[in-house]
Formats: sequence, C-alpha cells, structure tokens
Amino acid sequence: MTRGEVLALSLAASAGLTAAQARIVLVEGAPVAAITRFDREADDGRTPYQSAASMLQAARDDERSYTDIADVIRSYALDPARDLTELWRRMAFNLLITNTDDHLRNHGFLHVAHGLWCLAPAFDLNPFPDRDRESKTWLAPVDGPISDIRALLGRCDHFGLTVDAARAVLAHVVRAVRNWRELAVSPDVGMSKAELTDFAPAFEHDQVTAATTLL
Repeated sequence: MTRGEVLALSLAASAGLTAAQARIVLVEGAPVAAITRFDREADDGRTPYQSAASMLQAARDDERSYTDIADVIRSYALDPARDLTELWRRMAFNLLITNTDDHLRNHGFLHVAHGLWCLAPAFDLNPFPDRDRESKTWLAPVDGPISDIRALLGRCDHFGLTVDAARAVLAHVVRAVRNWRELAVSPDVGMSKAELTDFAPAFEHDQVTAATTLL
C-alpha cells in the first residue's frame, strides 16, 4: 500500500490535480513514502489548515456531500472557479483509481489571506483493488455515493463546469490513469510485476472504459 499511495499521488499530478509531492525511499530495505508537507513555509512557519469536515462544521457521523464542499468553496475560496474545477477533477480521479477513502478529513483547505481559503493539495490517495467502487463522501444527498462516471458528469454544472469543459477535464484524467503501469515501475514508485497484477483491478475496470466511451 505504500507504493500504491505514492503511485496515486504521482498519477494525480499527471492528471492535472494539485497533489502532495511523494516518492519511495528505502529504509533498511523497506519502502517508505516520503511525502512533502504542504502546510509548511520556508521560514518554518505553518500555513493555517482546516479539513473539509471543519469547514462544514460536520460531526464525525454527519452525512455531507461533495455539493456541500462546493458550496463552501463558493463562500470562502479566493478563486472559487479554480477550486470547483479541481474538486470535480478529484472526484473523477478517485473513481477511476478506486480511491474509496475520500472522507471529509481527507479533503482540506489552506488559508490564503483575509479569511479566504483554497483547496489544499490532494493527499492520502490510495487505490483499493479489492473494494467496491463507491465513494465514502456522497456526490449529492439525492445521488448517493459516486460509483458511475455518467452520474458525475451529470452533476458537473454544480461545480461550475459545462459538459464540454467537464469532458476535457475527464480526458486529462483518463489519459493519466491509463498510463498507470508505466508510472508504477518508474524509480520513484518501483512496483514489482506481482504488485502490478495485484493493483490492476483498481485502475483497469468498467468505469475507465465508460469514461473513455463518453469522450
């Protein structure tokens, strides 16, 4: 799973997401994920950070959705259009890599200035080849979890995207995900052939096919 997380973060950058930088380092022969902190400043200060759960003032058992996060972005983001597009891109990416651990504490915001925020880089992305392909955070209260790329495309207007713009974003994501094997064996990730076989179901499935067809 260590190599899987670094692969997912590397793929995220290839897919156009703002993501935490990561690579594999070996410590006494064991792979360790070295991930750059994005809330640290050059003078060793810290950039204020809040999770999406905090921004929504959501308790642990509260049911909130991506449309709720979009509403927070509209209210508090320095550049709402940019962050709304980024959020939709992340939803598409999570679906296509089978990252189902997308709870509200795995999304966050960094303070910019004067009470305005921006989406923090994506982090804690993990492909789960042995799980059902359903997001933990729902798309919208009436939609339920994200499990189909068509439903996600159908909601693109709530994230400030036309259908054509959403298709362009999706095309970028699909190209990156379909290249997962090449990135997985690169020096920064270093997956073995056996690990490629184990992770394949997370990246090669019907939703990638459906997304390709939609394009």
